[in-house]
Amino acid sequence: MGAYRFQFRPVLSVVSVIALAILIALGSWQVRRLDWKQGLIAQVEARVNADPIPFAEAMRRAEAGENMEYTPVTISGRIDRDRAARVFGTYDGAPGVYLFSPVAGPSGEDVFVNEGFAPQTETGAVADLPDDEETTVTGLFRYAEQPAPPASWFQPEGKSADGLWFVRDPAMFAAETGASAAPYYIDRFAVDGRDWPIGGTTRLDFNNRHLEYALTWFGLAATLIGVWIAFSLKKRDEDSNLKSRVD
Repeated sequence: MGAYRFQFRPVLSVVSVIALAILIALGSWQVRRLDWKQGLIAQVEARVNADPIPFAEAMRRAEAGENMEYTPVTISGRIDRDRAARVFGTYDGAPGVYLFSPVAGPSGEDVFVNEGFAPQTETGAVADLPDDEETTVTGLFRYAEQPAPPASWFQPEGKSADGLWFVRDPAMFAAETGASAAPYYIDRFAVDGRDWPIGGTTRLDFNNRHLEYALTWFGLAATLIGVWIAFSLKKRDEDSNLKSRVD
């Protein structure tokens, strides 16, 4: 270090401090996201294998502020497939539709049931289902889909020309027929003996790369400090040469 001396550079230092604060903030945010994601995964793993509770109870608890996402629930009633909504989606890489059929809820409003996925090649199987069916539905309690930015910037709204929805929103499904619906729906489990639509398609594997992202931001912060130090050190022989030229 004897061959170098530290030279404070105001502009470089100010810019570096601002950039360092941003990088540390991003890293800290990813650490918080990591804690949240690990808690979510543990909660879902413990919840999905529990015994189902009545949908009415789950809805009451959700409206009281409790997070009921992925809770197993059950509801009995008449499935009205004549008013079913078809939502575009994919499953195992194949494009197709998810069939959302309403059931009369505990307060008379519609409760939409995601009966499962049918690929484009099997849409006839969906059409062959009876319009009305008295049954007991068991599945996972879900909240209406609300895409967040940046995904929402590219998410189509409403329906396509061929009648497919793009967002899982029970309120929109019901409003089309002049009805009202609870802001929740049920992801139905697979039904024995039925090929299409196939139930039990809820995605339960969550991407968790927040630790990787946090280390990346903190690594960039450490690199920035190193760059700031490197640009703030000046060789002493440069001072000597400058002095000689002045003399």
